[in-house]
Amino acid sequence: MQQVGTARLERKYLGSRGVYFSKTEDRAVLRGISAGAKCALDLGTGAGRFAFLLAGYAEFAIGVDISLDGLELAKNRRPEGARVAFAGMEGAALGFRSESFDLVTAVGTFECTQDLRPILREVARVLAADGYVIFTCWNEARWPKLELLDRRVHGSVLWSAEDVRTQTEQCGLTVAGMESIFFVPRRLLWWSYRSLVIEPLQRILIARSISLEGRCSQSPARAMAGRVLVVRAKKARVNESANQNR
Repeated sequence: MQQVGTARLERKYLGSRGVYFSKTEDRAVLRGISAGAKCALDLGTGAGRFAFLLAGYAEFAIGVDISLDGLELAKNRRPEGARVAFAGMEGAALGFRSESFDLVTAVGTFECTQDLRPILREVARVLAADGYVIFTCWNEARWPKLELLDRRVHGSVLWSAEDVRTQTEQCGLTVAGMESIFFVPRRLLWWSYRSLVIEPLQRILIARSISLEGRCSQSPARAMAGRVLVVRAKKARVNESANQNR
């Protein structure tokens, strides 16, 4: 079973599939990040994709996950001298000192989470003052609402922007920005991708899907109707928090 899981992790972001995620999911998350962080943390890192990306924005990056097969793959892919480390750890019980990180990402980590607060409280604890967390979750207001074509895993949770904001701010974090990512319904896109078989045709399909999703995201009427929410939240300094509570 471990070999099967590892093989899936390897395939998901290779070739045209990798281009698709780099132009959609990666772009939406990374544009909220500025270079200069001392230490960055990626929660639910899987095979280390975002941990490696964060190394380009921080002096050191750490990826944590409960999946040992993904972590093993990430460690094997780590170039010699890379400023990236990996560890097995749960998001709601991080073994780091308080205020250890300037930046935290959690991409796909909350797909089946019924309550964001246990992990976000822990994120708030390990974030330094003025540090940021950027995370994703499924969007309840997505359009079109075609559950048959969503291909979400069993137990996936849909979140409204209002509920995400409320739970985030209950954990001592301030939402600084929120956007949505438009994805062609997964089952439709990847069924079409596999049926084309030939790599050049698959590349054309991916390019057109990215273009279509980009046009949808630029429509004011659909700005927050993408399939995934991307949330950027800040940990305020103590004096800022005190002023806000007055």
